Amino acid sequence: MKQEQKNLIRKAVVRYVGNYNTVTEAAQSMKNVTAIEIMQIVNNNRNAINDRQWQQIARQLNMHVTEWKTADTSASLLLRILMGDAQRYAMNYGVSMAGGMGKTYAAEIYSRSNDNVVYVTGSAAHNRKTFVTEMLASAGGEANGTAPEMLRNLTELMLQNDEPLLIVDDAHLLKDRVLHMVVMLANNLMGKAGIMLMGNEELRPRIIEGVRTGRLGYEEIYQAIGRRFVTLSYLAPSDVAAVCRANGVYDEETIAHISSNCDNCLHTATYLIQQCMEQRIAA
Repeated sequence: MKQEQKNLIRKAVVRYVGNYNTVTEAAQSMKNVTAIEIMQIVNNNRNAINDRQWQQIARQLNMHVTEWKTADTSASLLLRILMGDAQRYAMNYGVSMAGGMGKTYAAEIYSRSNDNVVYVTGSAAHNRKTFVTEMLASAGGEANGTAPEMLRNLTELMLQNDEPLLIVDDAHLLKDRVLHMVVMLANNLMGKAGIMLMGNEELRPRIIEGVRTGRLGYEEIYQAIGRRFVTLSYLAPSDVAAVCRANGVYDEETIAHISSNCDNCLHTATYLIQQCMEQRIAA
């Protein structure tokens, strides 16, 4: 298995662990996976886990770990336009998108394909310091000092580059106190860098309700993203069909079956497409 594939699986594992109180709980929710193995992956000790176990974990996360062709879905096209505008014109956006629409995949592709992009994923386990540490690491900086000191270092580092962009994925997982760090960054980078604050369908109502009820800091968060959210809730049948055809599944009946059984989730669609591909190879 290629290192790039392991890196994508590691990011997915980190996000998965963020949904649980402990690593042990996350491991117990999976089959034939130990907490030690999860910790090895989270800590980036890649050689401690054999390829077969990497693949087993990836399958349980509905990830495709062989060669995969990307397709232009409505979500990926929209996000590519938004990220491009945010980067070129130093704009800020909030994105609230249903899970399984390819938000994270599109962000990872964009961050790998474009210079001066700082990409981080949110986690419920983050505190202010670990969150800034992740951002600094993505920007190629060193994590030294207090959280405010590291935030200043990150600002200086980003402003050394042309058209910098910060993408905060899975922002709905961040605690309020950590989410407010994005506001501080937005103030530091105003007019000089773009920011994409992205999360699942819970992110928009959380922030809108926070503004409505006067919760501390939520008006500032809403202002930091230009008081606007881009939302997308459903996969179009054409999205699933595009992914199917990009990966060699052309039979219309099979495409219709995958579309009707994927539960509005590209992760599930990917798993079903992979099953079709494996059955074709076995035949």
